[in-house]
Amino acid sequence: MAAPVPKVLHYFCTCLLVIAFLTVGIGSWALANDTGEGGVNIGAGILMLFGYAAGVLGLVLGAAALIAHRVVRHQARMHI
Repeated sequence: MAAPVPKVLHYFCTCLLVIAFLTVGIGSWALANDTGEGGVNIGAGILMLFGYAAGVLGLVLGAAALIAHRVVRHQARMHI
């Protein structure tokens, strides 16, 4: 049986990437449909910054999930 660590990392990676795509999409839409009031620009910028941070963290967790999967598979092969 495989260790649950790669699956958990992959789950968190997927969740963070979904959050990133949604927040950057909403922030981009808000900036594109701006009417000139300052509050929308500030809010959309903060939202997009959060989305970019979530995307970077999601990519890092995705790479960690791939590495953990390879390590678990290698250890299983060595013990048999």
